[in-house]
Amino acid sequence: MATNSVLDGDALAGVPVLIETGDVDTVYRDIYLDRARTLLGAVLSPEEFERVEQLRGQLATLPLQVGRAVEHGNWPLVKELTGHIQALRQTTQRKGPAMALARDVYAVTDVKLDPFSPGLQQFVQGSASGLAALRSRALEHLATLGRTDAAWRGFYEGRRAAFEKLAVTGTTAAASESMERRDPRVVAAEALKGGDVAALGKLADNMIAAAQPRTQESTRPAAASSSATPSTDLLTAHSAETVEGARRLGLAPRRLAARTEFASLREYAWNPFVSDRPEQINVQRVALPAGTPEAFRERLEMLMIHPLVNSGGARHLPTLVAEDVLIEDFPDFGEGERPPASELLALLGLPARCGLSRIAIEQALLARGARVLADALHLDPTAFRLVCIPPDVHLRLGETEGWGRQPLWTHFDGYLVLADGRKRALAGGHAKFGGLYNLMGLSRDYDSERVLARFAVVRRDRMVVW
Repeated sequence: MATNSVLDGDALAGVPVLIETGDVDTVYRDIYLDRARTLLGAVLSPEEFERVEQLRGQLATLPLQVGRAVEHGNWPLVKELTGHIQALRQTTQRKGPAMALARDVYAVTDVKLDPFSPGLQQFVQGSASGLAALRSRALEHLATLGRTDAAWRGFYEGRRAAFEKLAVTGTTAAASESMERRDPRVVAAEALKGGDVAALGKLADNMIAAAQPRTQESTRPAAASSSATPSTDLLTAHSAETVEGARRLGLAPRRLAARTEFASLREYAWNPFVSDRPEQINVQRVALPAGTPEAFRERLEMLMIHPLVNSGGARHLPTLVAEDVLIEDFPDFGEGERPPASELLALLGLPARCGLSRIAIEQALLARGARVLADALHLDPTAFRLVCIPPDVHLRLGETEGWGRQPLWTHFDGYLVLADGRKRALAGGHAKFGGLYNLMGLSRDYDSERVLARFAVVRRDRMVVW
């Protein structure tokens, strides 16, 4: 994909459109932001942005210095400082319009949740009408970008086609959650008074389902289903050029065998209708596939009591089909050991493999991940994504690779979403807390030396759930 041509007319005009579209099309948000970086860079580079931010910091402290100089009657210093203030103000004002955009491109630290993912509507305040409006807005933006940014027209048209196929229905998880938090008898009375027999029937179905223990034979919650997730294998025949580039970066190809017997456990994934009814969540009642260690129940329980999302903000509901990935296959290190440096870390601008917060890792991937894929691995960033190793990939490969046997955690792709919408970075694999089956949420700014980063290249298809 070409990256050097600019948007027709004012390059900055396209940046807010890209930002807003990425906030809705979250699994591809990194691609929109990467394009925004290219366009914005022609006007304000990341280095210039940092310099102007430092100047703004100086402007905040200079008036105090002027005040002290006035108190001491040091008028030559007053004149020098006021001249410096005027010069700094001119510089920052000249870059003002670009700076406002740059903070949303160069300094991204938030994680946007996919408003169309099953069950996440309550966290993004998405009603059926609101989702329809978001979809329409995204279609408009993509049409505009397709007309004005010829170099990336193919990408915009592809995403527009995906949004055109997206069905936004009136029955959403947000509606179920709304009923859950109100007295069902009040909701039923309102539906009866309004003659809404369909809503009354839906409420009855939900109440009957909620009153039954969650066993293997129970009905799959609507919030956890996703007909759009890939049901076919995600296999990739990497070129010799890609394999050689991966080897230089410390990445190795692995083919994951299908584990569809575990994919059926998705029916127990968290859904908003039972999220506040812990008595309905009993992991001990779930029948595991034959031969599954009991330790797996800890991993399943996390899936049942919390909504998990990937780094694209979409629900983490893996299908566990056969899949080709590129992974960093170095062994977990023991006490007193440290993994060697790698070219991949250098390209990402990361100083080490351990002691990194998830915020720092995601910022590095946003800023440089697409370039690593395109330049070093000769892969299309719109089809592949460089991420922390996904939890299901770590689990499926861990036994063979010998992971989960050391007292350290590994950063996993994705987040645990708390009831109030706050997010915890997924990690796991600590030998003292369940080993290979350990899954937990860390603060996004947690930067302990006992947490390592292990990266993987996966098909972007695996992250989409609509």
